[in-house]
Amino acid sequence: MKKIILLFIPLLLLSACNKKDEKKDEINVTTEDITVKLNEEILNTKGITKVENGTIVTEEENIDTSTIGEQEITITIKDNNDNEKEYTYTVKVIDDEAPVITYKKELSTTVGKKINLLNNVTAKDNSNEKIEVTIEGTYDFNKEGTYKLKYVAKDSSGNETKEDFTLTVKKASTPTTTFRSTGTDSSLNGTKTSKGYTITVKNNITYIDGYLIANKTYSLPNTYGPGLNSNVKSKADEMFAAAKLEGFNLYIASGFRSYDTQKNLYNNYVKRDGKTAADTYSARPGASEHQSGLAFDVCDRNVSACINSNFDSTAQAKWLSENAYKYGFILRYPKGKTNETGYKYESWHFRYVGTELATKLYNGGNWITMEDYFGITSEYDY
Repeated sequence: MKKIILLFIPLLLLSACNKKDEKKDEINVTTEDITVKLNEEILNTKGITKVENGTIVTEEENIDTSTIGEQEITITIKDNNDNEKEYTYTVKVIDDEAPVITYKKELSTTVGKKINLLNNVTAKDNSNEKIEVTIEGTYDFNKEGTYKLKYVAKDSSGNETKEDFTLTVKKASTPTTTFRSTGTDSSLNGTKTSKGYTITVKNNITYIDGYLIANKTYSLPNTYGPGLNSNVKSKADEMFAAAKLEGFNLYIASGFRSYDTQKNLYNNYVKRDGKTAADTYSARPGASEHQSGLAFDVCDRNVSACINSNFDSTAQAKWLSENAYKYGFILRYPKGKTNETGYKYESWHFRYVGTELATKLYNGGNWITMEDYFGITSEYDY
């Protein structure tokens, strides 16, 4: 009996030892969910914090962290018996950086002149999303003062940037344009134009071949003010009577203007649109044909368009362009001739020159300007 017991004990000890070895060889893997910043570099094995009795089979590489949100990462691990198993963990990509705003710290304008406060203002974010910039604070373009404002930019993650800037609304200044009040320089008397016509200057008023010239180059003195010429008025009435037979109801909407009236009108346009723009459609005092008493602007009582570009497409404008020359009038500022006249197209402005010259300038419907015909310029030198 004793012999049997002694033999069995070594077998139990051997069995217990084998179980202990098996437990020692069992694979042990620990994973951990991780949080990273947008565009942060991190390996796909980062979430495997512990591996015992096993080997990571998945190739090590960087995780794509260019998009905000969560993604599941799977890693394959092989144990010592060559058995493979997949382990997963979660990577959360967050954005904790606020947008960067590019802007000017100080902006200014004058009372009544609006400006775009967001012009050239941009915001960039590490998420590459489109960031809208808004303005925080109150301001009034019609009230003089200094306004403390903020540019605000916020991304989809709630990160926000605020930048201070100042808007100054100044009192509008009075135009400082220098006007010529004495008319054309008498030294030009007797000189020739580029096409051989003789320039005659009498009392600082310019005549070429007997025709009075008033444009940007040849101005009228501030003392000149004859009113609307009676012959011009008579011829206009004759032309309007003929137009009435065609169903039109034309009238002179703006005739003679004095030097001072033109000065006030021009200054108002400069205040509204600036000098460069005003010079394309309004004459400086002394340079206006309205002061000569030989020109006027036409409107029709049956249409709302009057002394503006809306008149260009009307049947009245077409009739005037095709018939005015018969009564001695010319379309003074034809379309496409701004480089010659100095002014944009005005379908409503007519000047009396008599039927002989008007017929020549009509040119079968392809109007020639007085500047081109006489070989003169229309440019300010002041």
